[in-house]
Amino acid sequence: MTDNAFEKAYHREKSARNEAEHLLEDLSRKLYEKNEEINRLYEDLKRNQSIMVQHEKLASVGELASGIAHEINNPVGFCLTNLNSLHDQLPLLLEACAAGSPDWDEDTRADADYLREDLPVLIRETIDGLISIQTIVRDLRYYSRNSNQDAFSGADLNQGLKSTLNVLRNKINDQYQIHLNLGDLPLINCNQGKLNQVFTNLILNSLHAMGTSGNLYIDTFQAADQIVIQISDDGPGIDDAIAPEIFQPFYTTKKVGEGTGLGLSISRSIITELHAGQISLVKDGRGRGATFEIRLPIEQEDLGSA
Repeated sequence: MTDNAFEKAYHREKSARNEAEHLLEDLSRKLYEKNEEINRLYEDLKRNQSIMVQHEKLASVGELASGIAHEINNPVGFCLTNLNSLHDQLPLLLEACAAGSPDWDEDTRADADYLREDLPVLIRETIDGLISIQTIVRDLRYYSRNSNQDAFSGADLNQGLKSTLNVLRNKINDQYQIHLNLGDLPLINCNQGKLNQVFTNLILNSLHAMGTSGNLYIDTFQAADQIVIQISDDGPGIDDAIAPEIFQPFYTTKKVGEGTGLGLSISRSIITELHAGQISLVKDGRGRGATFEIRLPIEQEDLGSA
């Protein structure tokens, strides 16, 4: 091969190499840009997911707020009525105390007899009303425990379920029968507030499925190294055809405006990602209705936020 031929071959090889390098550089740049775009989209997705989770929480809080206000307003109302009655009767009491004599006239004696009968009742009712308010506030504080932070702490899940039911009692009319079968459970290191959010979602879903009446069953027990929680109803149940879809975001069988379709999706995230557990729709021996089962490892590690 002549020098000229070698030179031409060299230039062709060099040109091909340069072209390949430029192509590789271009592809690398495009790949980098795509990767950056994917990272931006992922961050946007995480932000939007966080917003939707907060939206679902606010929707739940909004749904519960009116009921809680009603529950507190009732005992506050009769406490105020009783105190006003006591205020009105105070002059009679003071007059009777000032008289303090066996020579009371008939009117004074009648007033004293009335006060002896009425005051203990008013005071007892007022104390009961204040205890009721105290109970509601206590349950509300336990229900919302850790709901605004991601810290884990030891918690009694049976107490969490009972507090959740108390917070929801305005939603649970007399036509619903609640069947609690709570086993002996060890304390578990968890985010109690977020687990209470899961309990709320499942209980409200059961009430919605049953309509205006029905039976709600809540069972807890320990199975080996797991805590098992089962929430069941005797509503129409969930069709096998849609069962695989129910944990998908935005999937709902409710009418427009009655739900976001995020409750079960968020519940699954809280159970599986935050607590390394399992949540599933299972069949039980009661026939009709739906049973959701939660399994949580007793030995928990703080896995982060959901």
